[in-house]
Amino acid sequence: MPVTAGGLPTPQTDGIVFSVVIVGDTAYAGGRFQKARPAGVAPGGPGEVARTNLLAFDVTTGDLLPWAPRVSNPDTLPNRPGNTCRQLESGEWTCDTVFRLETSPDGRHLYVGGDFAKINDQWHSRLARFDTTTGQLDTDFTPTVAGRVRGIAVTDDTVYLGGAFTRVNTTPRQRLAALATTGTVTDWAPTVDGDVHALAAAPGHDRVLLGGSFDTVNGATHHAMMAVHASTGANAPWNASVPAGTEVVTDIAIDDTGTAYYGAYDHGGQAIKFEGRAAIDIPTGTPRWWDGCYGDTQALATAGGVLYSASHTHDCTASNAAIPPPGRERYYRLLAETTTATNTATVSANHVTAGDPIPTVLPWFPTINAGPPDSAWQHGPWAIDATTDWVVAGGEFTTVNGQPQQSLTRFAARHVPGAKNYGPQFPFRAPQLTRNPDGHVVITWQATWSGQTSDIRYEIIRQSTPQPIHTLTRSSRPWDLPHLTYTDHAHTAGTYRIRAIDTDGTRISSPSTTIE
Repeated sequence: MPVTAGGLPTPQTDGIVFSVVIVGDTAYAGGRFQKARPAGVAPGGPGEVARTNLLAFDVTTGDLLPWAPRVSNPDTLPNRPGNTCRQLESGEWTCDTVFRLETSPDGRHLYVGGDFAKINDQWHSRLARFDTTTGQLDTDFTPTVAGRVRGIAVTDDTVYLGGAFTRVNTTPRQRLAALATTGTVTDWAPTVDGDVHALAAAPGHDRVLLGGSFDTVNGATHHAMMAVHASTGANAPWNASVPAGTEVVTDIAIDDTGTAYYGAYDHGGQAIKFEGRAAIDIPTGTPRWWDGCYGDTQALATAGGVLYSASHTHDCTASNAAIPPPGRERYYRLLAETTTATNTATVSANHVTAGDPIPTVLPWFPTINAGPPDSAWQHGPWAIDATTDWVVAGGEFTTVNGQPQQSLTRFAARHVPGAKNYGPQFPFRAPQLTRNPDGHVVITWQATWSGQTSDIRYEIIRQSTPQPIHTLTRSSRPWDLPHLTYTDHAHTAGTYRIRAIDTDGTRISSPSTTIE
């Protein structure tokens, strides 16, 4: 069961969050921003403080924490080098963005990767490490990476890096490298011919999972996704494939079932693209499912058998969830699915053939926008992390469930004190009243939907009647709102309204309608 869908008060930034990670009661966020402010405060308002591309907050309260490393890059460029860099007051551009946060298995260390060159005015080229207990920067961990770090995976004794770099310390490494926890480069050196965006380590299977924009791994053709041995860097068994072209695997999440979950985007033709989610068996590289959805996916997280994604899913016609019918497309920027395949595809679409196993889209529909009008991407969310208690999302969005909230938000499980429901939704229109041939009142209304449950109980309320005259329960989703009807055989006139109550007990009422 997903967490609730009501966004809770969370610090905001003045930019974009590209990575989030939850460590105990602390959530860390990294990206491209210069300031942070409390929830509910407009930019420049009271409580706004400096935070340069890194911040931390208490995930249980939403309070901003004092941890405030200064992330910078003294190198400047006269022209804009890309959407991830920022412009200085001088008019020049600097690339100091944080792209990836990852923790050690014991949670004691936080690794930070990106474009930056310094932290707290000390040289830490594209990679740094913090102690999560003290918040202190590890000044003894100072590898020098010649190029962007985009992916990080950490085991007990090794730190794996992926990105667009060409050298680590003085050792040539093309986009992939491994370090001892001291910062020393190891012999692990697989090769790829394109940028690496995501890594995940599965040491129990002797695997490091790769995602990116590459077409070959160790000279063999493997587009966008692959696994290599954690010990040697040699190619591991791999039976999953995506079409050649523009596919980019953006993130990888793993769980304790021996499954890796891949998210991707693709601007190619619809007949061949893969831009939703996929589940791959780690030991064999065999697909367990592709979800058949269209919509770029930026980030993934798993918890409690739920796969959460930051995306702009807009078409899952291969699924019997059918997000949404043709002609009624809408972006679902935060989505939850089962980690296992519980359905079969009804049609062929987006790397899925009719009859293939697919996951179920779960009822979790918080609504966030794409971002400010001047945003370079208009993707909305870029980052997500989850535990069984919390989900934290980050990105370029500026609203959550219709309320102002920039770049960060959090959601709580039902058992967490203070969890906020996002239940039956407006508009919930007044019922239509007619009479049947016998003169009795026929009440017709369109169902609504809940942001966090499937089933809604509808109570028909007749004015001056103390109890509902009838109740019925129906399942609905935002893209599937059935019309419902009930005949009041006891009356030929009256005033009626409909009360909608979801399975979490959240209720709304429609306006009333009268027939005389």
